[in-house]
Amino acid sequence: MFLRRRISALWTWFLNLRTTPSLSGTTQQLIREADVAALRRAGLARVVVAGILLIAVLVATDGVPQDDLLATHQIRSAQMTLTLLGAVGLAGAWLASRRLAVTWLPGVTATLDAVLIFGNLGYSHVILGIPGGFFAVSPGIWVIPITMAAVAIHYSPRLQAYVALLYVGGLGILTLGSRYLNPFEVSQNIADFSGQFGWQANTVRVVMVFAAALILILVARQGRLMLERAVRETTLRANLTRYVPRELAPILSEQAFASLRAGRRIPVTLLFVDIRASSSLGESMDPSRLAVFVSSFRRRVIRAAAQHGGIIDKFIGDGALILFGVPNAGPDDSARALACGRTLLHLIARWNAKRGFNPPLRIGVGIHTGEVFCGVVGDDDRREFTVLGENVNIASRIEQATKTAQCQLLASHEVVAAAGEDALWTEIEHDPLPGVTRKVVLMKPV
Repeated sequence: MFLRRRISALWTWFLNLRTTPSLSGTTQQLIREADVAALRRAGLARVVVAGILLIAVLVATDGVPQDDLLATHQIRSAQMTLTLLGAVGLAGAWLASRRLAVTWLPGVTATLDAVLIFGNLGYSHVILGIPGGFFAVSPGIWVIPITMAAVAIHYSPRLQAYVALLYVGGLGILTLGSRYLNPFEVSQNIADFSGQFGWQANTVRVVMVFAAALILILVARQGRLMLERAVRETTLRANLTRYVPRELAPILSEQAFASLRAGRRIPVTLLFVDIRASSSLGESMDPSRLAVFVSSFRRRVIRAAAQHGGIIDKFIGDGALILFGVPNAGPDDSARALACGRTLLHLIARWNAKRGFNPPLRIGVGIHTGEVFCGVVGDDDRREFTVLGENVNIASRIEQATKTAQCQLLASHEVVAAAGEDALWTEIEHDPLPGVTRKVVLMKPV
């Protein structure tokens, strides 16, 4: 019972090796790109190492007498194994470069490595008659550390554990499955393997250690680059969150951030929302209640923006500016902005019903779309993400027009037309918007 529990716990640990917290889509994409790059590096590393070892075997064994059948067969077996290992690496690199079978390729290549190595050992044991307990004298055994180092390139604990079980289990079977040799038989076999301890064989072993070291250097270098990138990205995110909307920080690369620093003109749909008669609320509430009230309002604004993919540029007192189409414009920006406006009205209506505000809480929502300047302005002491331009001013004036129009939600005709909702809205008569030189057609929901 105790053994069964231990085995069950070990199996659970093995299954959970790959378990990680839920990651964002952007992070998962970065990890997939890293996995593909690791597959290419692992494949090329196999090719290079197999080539180095093959050359070492050819050079070191050039003077081996042809009548030494044991050595000759082992050399040919080693050459064939190394050639196939290189072919497996080349095929893996080719598939990775074309993003084919990326998910199962690491496990397959690692399994093929093990099959080739144990095939080499099995050939020595069955064909050449080398006792299983003498596997340590076979050159193929020295390839195992190299292939395990190649697996480390993938940074997969689960894969590493699987490969370790393959080799430990295989060598264990080879050892325990061999018959017991008496001292005389051991001495006789050691004499037969004297050539395995000459300078040729030891030279190949030294080259194998060198090959394993090369792969581990590659693993260390890759890990260092990943660490530097993670630190750089973390530092960038930490700096960004000080002055860039929190929804933008996780999706901005260094290049995208540099673009914001330079500033650019892009089409954006803007939604202004503000609480009506907020000054009277401020006078009638004590400071602690007012702080709770404003915080509750902001939570509802955040919920509505998140539901429809909007980015809160800033909160302005008891109001807010929500952007749609940042950092990249989409065909449904206007439709999402209108839906966000309706959601805000619905959330405030539910809040009124829940809290019984008297008089009921009212808001004004104004929506407009057009080209604006978008970027990060300021110096190192004080930076700020902002949108500027006439269309920002128009969106603000539309929100203010909800007071005189006696309507909580107004949008420009440009927004309604872009969203394809002409049948759901009707034009209203209104005075010219203050500070706006051109005529703006305002619409309200039918």
